[in-house]
Order: sequence, then structure tokens, then C-alpha cells
Amino acid sequence: MSFSIHSISSSRELIFTDRRGEYFKVYIKGDVSAFVEVWAYTDANGLSGLFQELASYEKPWQGEESWGSIEGEFVISATCSPLGEVLFAIQLYGLQGAPEEWKVSVGLATEFGQLSNIAKHAKEFFS
Repeated sequence: MSFSIHSISSSRELIFTDRRGEYFKVYIKGDVSAFVEVWAYTDANGLSGLFQELASYEKPWQGEESWGSIEGEFVISATCSPLGEVLFAIQLYGLQGAPEEWKVSVGLATEFGQLSNIAKHAKEFFS
């Protein structure tokens, strides 16, 4: 099972897949490609909760909503413009503390109206 968020501005896609217990994989695909395996421990529901919270807004919100994994290999935050464009800022970190550690940071835009569908798929994935 997997779910993804497609950009409305580019070929980028954020994919959540391969959930096994407390682990899942996150892929960025498009003009930049990377993936990490995320250890969510007991907080995968927190990530699902982020998407549920975003979907609960009846109109564009102010400020930033975010979630980060316990070990810091995956961080996602969301902001929304007054016109309803939602921008996800995504950071993937690999091999933290190793000599060849790496970091990928990308933005991915979607529409406010897509949030309920994203939340539905996130809830199914993390349940």
C-alpha cells in the first residue's frame, strides 16, 4: 500500500510506501529524486494527524504546520497562501553523522481542495 502527493507546479511527487510496523519509506521523485526509510516509532499517527488537521481547515490558514520523525530523517511542513495554494516543504536526511551524510530539501505545491483526499489516503496508509 502507498499514497502520494503530486505537485501542481512541477513533476515532483512525494510518495509514502512500504509500511512495515514502525517503519515506512518516503520518496521524492521528479527533477530531484531521493528516498529514506523513516522510523516513526509510535508517532506515525502524528504524521497522519498532520494531514487530518490540514484537511480540517475550512479555509486557507496562516502559519506553518509540521511533523518530523524522531531520528530527524524526514521533516514535512505545510503553509497555505490566501488563494489556497498549499506548499509542502520536505526535508530528507540520509546517513546522519556518517562521513557521507546528505540532505535533500524540496518544495511541493498542491491545492487546498486536495487536502481531504490526501488525509484520507494518509489515514488508510498509517492505520
